[in-house]
Amino acid sequence: RIPQWLAPPVKGAPANRLGLAQWLVSPEHPLTARVTANRIWQHYFGTGLVDTENDFGLQGTRPSHPELLDWLAREFIRSGWNIKALHRLIMGSNTYRQSSAVSPRLEQLDPSNDWLSRFPLKRMDAETLRDSVLFIADRLDKTPFGPPDEVEIRKDGLVTSVSSSERYRRSIYVQQRRKYLPTIFLAFDFPQMNPNCLERPDSTVVTQALYLRALLET
Repeated sequence: RIPQWLAPPVKGAPANRLGLAQWLVSPEHPLTARVTANRIWQHYFGTGLVDTENDFGLQGTRPSHPELLDWLAREFIRSGWNIKALHRLIMGSNTYRQSSAVSPRLEQLDPSNDWLSRFPLKRMDAETLRDSVLFIADRLDKTPFGPPDEVEIRKDGLVTSVSSSERYRRSIYVQQRRKYLPTIFLAFDFPQMNPNCLERPDSTVVTQALYLRALLET
């Protein structure tokens, strides 16, 4: 007889890693879907429906909209764990498409925007900023796939991606090396590669303004 602590979490599943994987994606275990839906929501709105994205346990915070989170998790499972469908579902909602303007009435009724009465203002992340600068300068190479762009340390100490044609691919194709991250990523709150980064910090420091000024002068 298998001890209780070794019993498969899903009926009929083996008591090994396969059984654990089947349990994680089982409709009877909605935590995986809830965590995924919450993480994607955080990507678009800056804050997840559960503030403690890494802790859904007793020490974490309660969901601000529990019914919404459960509905998103169920739709995610119903779609066959289709992440693109979940992105499409959130981006097509009225909550995502609403204005970020703050009226005196909304400021009085929902000053902290806890009830999502307006779209929260978000800072541009490091990758989007780099791609936008390259696009404005007409030096963005939109070629998809292929090997990553290597990085180099210049004589002035800056770390940049290498390009032989004076055009640079999107940030997603820049080689990620823990010791040699591009300077623009480090200046604008790129997540640390070690340990895992659960939430990006937002900083406003003088090096960001100096770096942007250097870009304008080049």
